[in-house]
Amino acid sequence: MQLFSRLTFVHFLLVFFAFCSTEHVSSLFAYNISLFLSTSIQPNSTLSSNQSTSLATTKAEDQPLFLQEEGLTSHGKKHWYDYLIEADPGACKIQIAADYEQNVPQRIAVLPFLEKGSGKFSINGVKIDNRDKDNLESWRWTIAQRVRRVFFGFLASREFEVVPLSIIDQVLQAKNIRTEVSLQSIKPEVLGKWLGADALVYGEVFPYQRFYMIMGSGIRVLLSIKIISSRTGKVLFSGSVNRNLLDINPRFDPVDIGISSVLTLTNLRDINLKRAEDEACRELVLRIPLSPRKAYPVFGNTTQFAPKALLSKETDASTEVNLSTSLSERDFIKPPKAWEANGKKLEPQRFFLEEKQFVAHSKKKTMDYVIEMDPSRFQRIASPFLAIEQPKTFALLPFIEEATKGKFILNGIPLSFRSKEKRDQLRWTIANRLRRGVACYLAQRDLAIQSLELTDSILKAHGWKKLSDMLATDPITVGDWLGVDCVIYGKVTSMMSIYSLMYAACTVGISVKFVSTKSSKTLVEVSGSRTESSFAPAFDPLDIAISSLTTALLIRDVTFRRAEDEVCREIAARIPSSMSQSTVETN
Repeated sequence: MQLFSRLTFVHFLLVFFAFCSTEHVSSLFAYNISLFLSTSIQPNSTLSSNQSTSLATTKAEDQPLFLQEEGLTSHGKKHWYDYLIEADPGACKIQIAADYEQNVPQRIAVLPFLEKGSGKFSINGVKIDNRDKDNLESWRWTIAQRVRRVFFGFLASREFEVVPLSIIDQVLQAKNIRTEVSLQSIKPEVLGKWLGADALVYGEVFPYQRFYMIMGSGIRVLLSIKIISSRTGKVLFSGSVNRNLLDINPRFDPVDIGISSVLTLTNLRDINLKRAEDEACRELVLRIPLSPRKAYPVFGNTTQFAPKALLSKETDASTEVNLSTSLSERDFIKPPKAWEANGKKLEPQRFFLEEKQFVAHSKKKTMDYVIEMDPSRFQRIASPFLAIEQPKTFALLPFIEEATKGKFILNGIPLSFRSKEKRDQLRWTIANRLRRGVACYLAQRDLAIQSLELTDSILKAHGWKKLSDMLATDPITVGDWLGVDCVIYGKVTSMMSIYSLMYAACTVGISVKFVSTKSSKTLVEVSGSRTESSFAPAFDPLDIAISSLTTALLIRDVTFRRAEDEVCREIAARIPSSMSQSTVETN
């Protein structure tokens, strides 16, 4: 037991060091130091997870809007200690052109990604399926398309304007660009003109790797992308990410070894592959430099009329003009060697094949909830008016944050070290992070989401400064300002940490409501929560000490970001497919 005490003390020091030793630690989750050291507790506060999921606000203080968002470029980015704690040998490497700031893209098109494998399932390097050639081609397209959608979604939540995937695919098919070779044979300048984009994203997904070794298992996702200017044809940004989702549980007692071998095997589930895909894309998108200029102007007062978003008819008209132009010999180039070819040469990939279920790939199954001890559930209420209204364009309004009030919640107890101004800033940061997350995953479903920066600029132009301004404005008026068919209201309903030796968890919950700007009727309402947890049972004192250490290290900034992404993904997966622009059924 003396050894146990010493290990626990070392455990405290390691957590403290990990949270304090980086200059990029998020202000919200730096409060995790108080996990062991703080005594500033306010026991009279209520538990945020018991709050109602209704979007109506309480009589609490009026929440300021449009404050400076903390950790905009660092929240969710893995730091050195995250790689160390998770035993992740992966890395994210990028290169930025010297003239990036002079040619920074504003409207980006994400072209079809390439899958550089065979489409076969493998574990420990052994391929264990017998799919026929056509099915393998379909799986190659599915894998590439899944990662492309994820990258597109994270890019859409940034300050850039993105060309909808359905528009890109429509143009390429009309031009008979249906294979890897035909895509790479067209000059970027020509593609940019067709798509109305000043930058193009080319991507490659390398074969997924899964391994299992009794007390350890993992999933590896490797992705490379290049952003090429359609004005100059030069590379503006390139990057590759190697994401390893590992589960390593060292044990010494025979019973504990048996338990560990079962728990690590469950790591090789489809939902964990989805998480690895998300993290790989997020790591790359977070490293794309911020635009040195605003994507949209910020208006000073309500006397200036705020511009509305482009209507879908205008987009369709420009697309028809581009489709009517014919190719000339100077529009072609030799297929570029963007990446070195390794191993056996693959057949050129075909595009626009039957895509395997995308939404099902994003949802947690019953087994996932049981294995992860996740008590969260999601509820959806769809109105009959949805079939009548059929909205096509959407805008996400500022979210309400009632879960934390700007405080860190540990085991249901609020901890506060900040001034009121700092708490307000943190509330806005939390709310806007979840708002960006919802925008990211709705964009992956091919919903026409207005840029958050454009939405905020227009709302500020009309005098919005606090939550009361938003609640006092009817949806029809807001829709007229923004030029959209539907506005989305959201509220953060829970966000807290839980720690109890061999169990730790981070919980995030939100509720969103889609409201028509034609009739002010609620069309769809979805609510739910996500618990990112770690449970490592043990019986031997040494194993208990190791378990308590590994579970405590779960409570980090990147873990909360994963929980935020998951709850937003689950919310987006429950949106009816009729609201999507795409003509391809993804359910």
